[in-house]
Amino acid sequence: MTRSAKTLPMLVPADPAGMRRNHFNAIRLAMAMAVIWSHSFAIHRGSEDTEPVSLLLGGFYNAGSVGVRVFFIVSGFLIARSWLASPQAAGYFAKRARRIYPGFIVATAICAFVVVPLHATAGWTLVSPAAVLDWSWRALTLHGGVPGADAFGGQAVNGALWSIRYEAWCYVGVAVAGGLGLMRRPGLLVAATLGVMVGKAMLDVMGKQPGGGLVEAVFGWPYAWFSLAPCFLMGMLAQCYGRFVPRSMAGLCVLLAGLVATTQLGGGSRIAFDLLFPLAATYAVLFAAFSPVRLPDAARFGDFSYGAYLYGFPIQQMLKWGLALSFPVYVLASFGFSLLAGAASWVLVEQWFVRRPVRAARAVAPPPELQPA
Repeated sequence: MTRSAKTLPMLVPADPAGMRRNHFNAIRLAMAMAVIWSHSFAIHRGSEDTEPVSLLLGGFYNAGSVGVRVFFIVSGFLIARSWLASPQAAGYFAKRARRIYPGFIVATAICAFVVVPLHATAGWTLVSPAAVLDWSWRALTLHGGVPGADAFGGQAVNGALWSIRYEAWCYVGVAVAGGLGLMRRPGLLVAATLGVMVGKAMLDVMGKQPGGGLVEAVFGWPYAWFSLAPCFLMGMLAQCYGRFVPRSMAGLCVLLAGLVATTQLGGGSRIAFDLLFPLAATYAVLFAAFSPVRLPDAARFGDFSYGAYLYGFPIQQMLKWGLALSFPVYVLASFGFSLLAGAASWVLVEQWFVRRPVRAARAVAPPPELQPA
């Protein structure tokens, strides 16, 4: 008997129970470790050129680049779902602020007022009005730079923080799209996604990477948006269309093989890669997220991924400059201490803002069914 289309497994489950059985916690933690893995090459060896994922993808992306973009895909999917479930701006922004700010503020304060003074190569005042004001502004606006940073020979103190500001602006974008009714008309999101991707292709053809000025100071490097926004938008689109897309191992293999194949093309290989990556990566992420394979909950004892991401880079810098470790030991120590920092960030800071007493929580209806536009 031939299976009908209705019995085919879909990429995203349509039923609430199926949605709850997901591996997003494991994916986020794995991607945080992928960023730390990639930074191990950059910090310990001075370059990520020999990192395995970078070799596989022709140097276009390394494991850290993939990890950051997967974070945006996962956020696009989950944040869009959060808005659809409860489209009230005040509550929405309160949840986003509680999740992103406490951990970020504490991490940047530790970097600015503990890590830098301990590892400064020239004298630096531990606490001064100017330093506190500088740090306060950077923390409020989610800028990743650490004030007064002359530690580690002038190298970055926390090079992983740059993406947080982009993530926060994506949250604002979801609220704007929801307020304008675009979340109920996903066809317009498709057009926006294609527009951004085609825009990047055109910029690459012309060899232009726009940036600078007030726009960059507020929103981040404009050219970077052409790479990050399609991933977040694809996650949003998966929330709208994922339950209409068949789940296929063959399809996954074709997409991933095609992505790798684009790195072997001629002059337009980077353009082809950038056009295919958001689609292939989103399909792969959701394929893994809703895999029927049962895995232990990676956040059973707490969500350590955000803290591991926030503290991984400075920990790696301190290990590099403080100890003479072989590369394998350095990588293992980076993983271990970053996970411990992530656990401490969750236990001491994050959970007190994210979690709420059960009796205070209100049941939230699942997002209404969306039909393709």
